[in-house]
Amino acid sequence: MLSARSNLLQITKPLLDFIVGMAGSIVTLLITPIIAMLIKLEDGGPVFYAREFVDCDGTIRYYLKFRTMVQDADKVLASDPDLQNQFSEKYKLQSDPRILRIGRFLRKSSIDEFPQFFSLLTGDLTFVGPRVISREETGRYGDQLPKLLSVKPGITGYWQVNGRQNTTYEERVRMDMYYVDHQSLKLDLMIVAKTFWAVLSGEGAH
Repeated sequence: MLSARSNLLQITKPLLDFIVGMAGSIVTLLITPIIAMLIKLEDGGPVFYAREFVDCDGTIRYYLKFRTMVQDADKVLASDPDLQNQFSEKYKLQSDPRILRIGRFLRKSSIDEFPQFFSLLTGDLTFVGPRVISREETGRYGDQLPKLLSVKPGITGYWQVNGRQNTTYEERVRMDMYYVDHQSLKLDLMIVAKTFWAVLSGEGAH
């Protein structure tokens, strides 16, 4: 039974990634000129931001997002101890002062995530999977890191539809482990359905 479920997932997952990747990439290409103009009008900086993540084999790779922060965002964070303390708790800031005006809209609507669809077509990401994590976050998983890296990271996943930014980091880890342990087509389809609702409602997005 477990083998049949695993085989079904191995067949459907690449198919879902291709369909969503193609559709999402086309939409991204269509809206990029508009998003680019709005970002350029606000601060004249780059349109895209390359976000690093740790791949299954431990390799550091990158995926693209529409840039939502000021150009020197890392320097602003490094120069503010209070922001650093907040960031170290969740690797997110609830009210991030570095976000552009257009960036707030892009994040609330999740449009900033659209360039990730290109990574579905390259095979770097899957549509449904554990969260992508950076090098700095690997230590937060302890001895559960190999388990996390046994599954390709996803654009959306169990954490994203169950609290998103409103959860603690420990809860995120537990949710990632739950997904790895309970992977199935049924769970993936439930996450996909909830993802569309979360995007439409803006629930948990900052």
